[in-house]
Amino acid sequence: MLEISMKAMKKIIPFVFLIGAVFFCSCGGVVPQIVKFDTRPEAPFRGDTVLLEWVVRGAEKVTLDGTPVPDSGGMKVVLDRSRDFTLKATATRAESTKKLEIVANPK
Repeated sequence: MLEISMKAMKKIIPFVFLIGAVFFCSCGGVVPQIVKFDTRPEAPFRGDTVLLEWVVRGAEKVTLDGTPVPDSGGMKVVLDRSRDFTLKATATRAESTKKLEIVANPK
């Protein structure tokens, strides 16, 4: 059986915490989560106004097609054609991205 003295333990414990902190930081810490990213109505027609809605948690910065937006919100868009939208949530060393394709059906 391995026996470790208290003196050795006092030297080992800070090292273990340091390794844990480095591992946590190298993994990016908190990964932002895109909880919701959808549209209403779900099957719009060309010329309709749709509402894009999103909810993000744990992000330092959120963008919609490259434009900064709040963590939670909505935006109305008039569809003259089918479109793709990209929501990106960024934290210190991690990011999450979700794409939403809206097909504008002919009337």
